[in-house]
Amino acid sequence: MAFDYGSIDLGLKNPFKLEGKVTALRGVIQTLTGMTLLFFAAGLVKEDQISGWILMLFGIVNLAIGLKTAASGIYSTLRYFVGRNHPTSLAYNFSKSESSTAHSEKNDVAYRAKTLEEMLVGRKNSTFVEPKGFIARLLHSLLPKLLFLPYPIRNMTQRIFNAWISTIVALVSYALIAFVSLTGFAGEVGELAFPIYSCFLMLFIFLTWRSAGRPISRKAESTIETLGTASFTKIIALSIVLPLVIGLVMSFLMNKTGFSKQDIEQFLNQLPSFNSGLYLIGIVVFALIGTAIIGSMISARLNKVDPVTEVSELRENWQESVHPNEIFINLDNLVMANRRYREVPNRVYKELDPKLQEQVDGKGGFNGEMIQEVQPKFSPMNLGKTFELSRLFSLLFGNIFFIITLIFSVLLAYQAIDLAKFVSSQNINSFETAFNSANLSTSAQMLMNIVQLFLIGAIFKAFARLMTNSAHVFFAEMQFESLLVYFKCEGTFTESKISTGTGIHDSTRSENTLVRSSITPWIIVSRIVSSTFAATGLKNLEHPRHILEMHKDESQLDAIKHDIVSFLKDRESIASITSERDLGNASQLYQLNQQTRAMSGQSIAHKQDEEAAGFLRAEQPESAK
Repeated sequence: MAFDYGSIDLGLKNPFKLEGKVTALRGVIQTLTGMTLLFFAAGLVKEDQISGWILMLFGIVNLAIGLKTAASGIYSTLRYFVGRNHPTSLAYNFSKSESSTAHSEKNDVAYRAKTLEEMLVGRKNSTFVEPKGFIARLLHSLLPKLLFLPYPIRNMTQRIFNAWISTIVALVSYALIAFVSLTGFAGEVGELAFPIYSCFLMLFIFLTWRSAGRPISRKAESTIETLGTASFTKIIALSIVLPLVIGLVMSFLMNKTGFSKQDIEQFLNQLPSFNSGLYLIGIVVFALIGTAIIGSMISARLNKVDPVTEVSELRENWQESVHPNEIFINLDNLVMANRRYREVPNRVYKELDPKLQEQVDGKGGFNGEMIQEVQPKFSPMNLGKTFELSRLFSLLFGNIFFIITLIFSVLLAYQAIDLAKFVSSQNINSFETAFNSANLSTSAQMLMNIVQLFLIGAIFKAFARLMTNSAHVFFAEMQFESLLVYFKCEGTFTESKISTGTGIHDSTRSENTLVRSSITPWIIVSRIVSSTFAATGLKNLEHPRHILEMHKDESQLDAIKHDIVSFLKDRESIASITSERDLGNASQLYQLNQQTRAMSGQSIAHKQDEEAAGFLRAEQPESAK
């Protein structure tokens, strides 16, 4: 959507300033860390090239990630460019002044004009779609109000719930396998395979929570993700198949190599312990902390839910002397235009295209309808101090976890240097020298340290993404309030003529064609609350906007009715003279007509006198005789 500048500000501010500052600070720390590693690498490469190159590799990676993070954070704190066409319309906007904007946002609108009409007339909200899948239905049964939240928050909640379901099912399956393996029901191979299965379980739960923390995609803003029993099936299949596969593989290797259980146990005792149980406990603890913080934000948002679907409605019949087209012209150009917010043109979702069906003898019918939305007004969401603290904690803990991940990456770099030095000092250049009794313990311990540092850093990073992305969703939500009006008018009309000034002495005359209309309007007004999710960059508010609440607005309906009726009552059916010059000319004609009639009256009276005198003269001689 292009940026349309206007001197009248719409009051939309950047919601990501706090998030951007914290992210920029983390990026600066990571950038400085990367530069420090490069500085040390430059001094070390002359003495030990391998160590210098390892530090340089880690320094370059941390420097690149730090610069990208710092740039992203600073970018989020810059000016938020919002034009007079923001936010996105509900449906395609047919307003002639917004034709270019409507074309660019047509792929981001959430509704069609027909859908909006159905919502207003039917008192329903098509935004609230039914959950798909068994787990999604279970979640919405536990949290009924979740149905009325915006799509990104619903999808985020479903992911966290699915992660917990997968974790619980995996732990139950793990307990059953542990019982079978450790009690001897699976034989010697079961006891040997159990530690390997524990590692796979830990990795599965780690990947599950890592997937739950991925960012909300643009697709998730317009659809609800399906959450069925596929995860159940996957976990149960892994619980049954994986131990069986591990057992068969180990049995095959023991038969081929001739190793016994005691030989394998003796070999494994030389290796350092992986402690998969501690990692599993750590993942569960972090999941509990993250869920508690995110759950607090979701709970505060659920308390704000008010899924009202009410409208104000007017259905009447008016008998007025007005042409039908005048009704629609007045409604579009005066009544609705007077309700603009900060002089922004209304969003036209259904154009007013009146249709007249003229019949014989000056009779006919008419109909027309339109849907318009007044420019949405930003409505701040006051979710309370608890919500703001939870969102802040989620943001801070997420970034602190990123810093901890950075620390473990530095430790990993130096552990890799120690391993390289050991390999170089022991002149290990073959598998035989690497796996002899003298080098196996030390090299295995170093490798295990690298694996553990990498895994700890990965766990911290996974939950850092979960917390920062969850906080970003709640920073991004913006609500708007606007007036949505549906107008439909039908009726019939008849034509008749009316004339004035037709007296025998009138010098001016007005002849008019009078249109008598029977008007049946249907007006529906709703004060809607809509929600969208902002972003940074060029497409900051070019996201689908969904209707969450529909409230009555009797005052606006009465005002619209008053404006229309006032216009109808104030109509003039007889043409008159309004120009001062025309009035003067008509006055002169009137005076001239009066003078003409006066002169005509005098001549007629004089003639009558002469005729009367002649009659008397004619009568006198006869009487004399």
